[in-house]
Amino acid sequence: MRPQGIVTISRIVDSTGKQVPLEKAIRYGWIQPGAESGRNLFVDQGRQLLAYAFAFRAPIENFVCQSYGVGTGTRPAKTTDVALQAPVLLASTSAYTAPIDSIDFLSAFVVRVGFTLGLGDANGSLITEMGLFSGNNTLIARRVRTVGINKTSDFAPTLTWRLRF
Repeated sequence: MRPQGIVTISRIVDSTGKQVPLEKAIRYGWIQPGAESGRNLFVDQGRQLLAYAFAFRAPIENFVCQSYGVGTGTRPAKTTDVALQAPVLLASTSAYTAPIDSIDFLSAFVVRVGFTLGLGDANGSLITEMGLFSGNNTLIARRVRTVGINKTSDFAPTLTWRLRF
């Protein structure tokens, strides 16, 4: 049994910093209805990291969720994935990953990871895949969307990834 989860868009902020209702973001063409549904795939590497974290292997930062990445890949997620198919460089970090915003616990078996694609990140890309990464940039979980996010500098979406163990 693998941990299960879903990714949703929890907030969108425009280039002036004002929160935009999801309905308006849909009208602008930034996102499409139903784009936030669907399950993720917890990859084999992620399961191995859980075992290392359970045993408090050092340095522990290498084995816990620290960052996210996005891409334009469309190949379905597989348990053997070790990277995103087509990662997109994030301007905020000049790298393919950026720090997550938050991690909290909704219940005894559910963790919620939040991250924001900044106004300057992934512009001109149709974001169709995303991943969670450990402190040593090991892919933990990968999600491929059937409906992408048409990212421009006009908005910064905050995404929430819920994982159930």
